[in-house]
Amino acid sequence: MSQSTTTDTRLLDAANSLANARAQRQPGPRVSESFTLASLDEAYQVQAAGVQHALAQGRHLSGAKAGLTSATLRAALKVEEPLYGWLFADTACRSGETIAWERMLQPKVEIEIALLLSADLPAGEISREQLLASIAGVVPALEINDSAISGWQLTLLDAVADNLSSGFYVLGDRPVSLAQLDGQTLTGTLLSNGQPLRANVPIVLDDVLSTALWLVRKMAALGQPLRAGDVLLTGALAPIAAVAAGDQLRFQVTGLGEVNCAFS
Repeated sequence: MSQSTTTDTRLLDAANSLANARAQRQPGPRVSESFTLASLDEAYQVQAAGVQHALAQGRHLSGAKAGLTSATLRAALKVEEPLYGWLFADTACRSGETIAWERMLQPKVEIEIALLLSADLPAGEISREQLLASIAGVVPALEINDSAISGWQLTLLDAVADNLSSGFYVLGDRPVSLAQLDGQTLTGTLLSNGQPLRANVPIVLDDVLSTALWLVRKMAALGQPLRAGDVLLTGALAPIAAVAAGDQLRFQVTGLGEVNCAFS
């Protein structure tokens, strides 16, 4: 990861606070207040410091994620573009896996569409055609968000600093090509313990691809162009949902298959 890391002690302390909260499985206060974060730029500097620390500990990146992909929400919050975060290989889960509750702080779940890359993307400007040619397949995904801020009482700056509350992610195991999805109408339903939690959610593939294009361009601009094998999580398709120990989740998408996981 070549994005420069801040030398500002205040911002480094904020990153350490978030890292300690996760290491101890104990959510803490808003870093936006405790360390007086003044802007999105400062929040991203905290995020970058946290990622650098994780990499120094031997962890490995496995892709990128987009947040705040709703233009309506961005307008309300006066944010000009979506948000980004990073994925780590040790947070990837297989469909059907049971995730130990003790590994998390205060998880919630989002339903998403994930794109799997089969080719390296360039460090310079990336065209839509280059992105499409690099996509090996499309799968449904469950993102297990897990905030390090107590009670999820976070601001936008806290979310960004905390790597968009990234916890785990679960991918479907049967990728579908973009060609197979051409012209299909996609809808998704999230089931919790067999009962619909988010039903008949419309999925616009062109919106997914537009978000993905923004995300890969952002990563390239940060000096971290995405590579073959990386995963793109393209943003929540519905409001985040609460989960509890013992829950079994299943996200089904017409024409795309399903992904499932459980919590012990």
